[in-house]
Amino acid sequence: MYRSRPVIVIAGALAWLAVSTISEAANLGSAYRGRAGMYEITLQPRFIASKSIDVGGGSKLELDQGLGFGLGFGYNFTNKFALHLDGSWASEDYKATIATTDSGGNPTGTASVNGTLDTYTTALNLSYYFLDGPLTPFLMGGIGWTWVDSNIPSGPPQGVCWWDPWYGYICTSYQNTYTKDYFSYNLGLGVRWDVSPGFFVRGIVDWQWLDLGKVGTNDFLGGRVDLGFTF
Repeated sequence: MYRSRPVIVIAGALAWLAVSTISEAANLGSAYRGRAGMYEITLQPRFIASKSIDVGGGSKLELDQGLGFGLGFGYNFTNKFALHLDGSWASEDYKATIATTDSGGNPTGTASVNGTLDTYTTALNLSYYFLDGPLTPFLMGGIGWTWVDSNIPSGPPQGVCWWDPWYGYICTSYQNTYTKDYFSYNLGLGVRWDVSPGFFVRGIVDWQWLDLGKVGTNDFLGGRVDLGFTF
């Protein structure tokens, strides 16, 4: 029940957007120039739902709800087909429960680790708009690559110094962390409203799948609002 709440909230927001703007979209019909042949840039505030992943052997990973942001660049081949290159980042707090054993491999209990997970995704997405007009539902799907940073140190801190012409020598330290990259693919449903010539809004509920190796393929539910500019 808890995991279904984000779906209800996002779906309700999309329904409200469609219902509350349909009359306005009709009034803007005369100003609507169509999407065909237009390039567009999008700013993408994002939401990620909570997720529990069973790693096996008594270990699991519990991800809290998180927020993210993305940027996109696209081209509308027709009023109904568009291709976008999207890049996004998201951050979620997590709790990892790790099953422990003794030297003989006998279970000894579990240990817990808390932290923050950062993900970075680059995806190529194809959108299909069901209607030619300024207000239309659409289907989106694509493939991409996702980098995951656990923010767990993988070694001791290392120092680095460089010369700055204004401040002289500057020294700082950094620490490598455990990271992994995965193939990903996604599917989304949404509504687009071309508010005025040169500006549009899209609301999307989407699912992203990651192939996590031995853990298997896991789906991640999210939502986003695209603020777009066409030229």
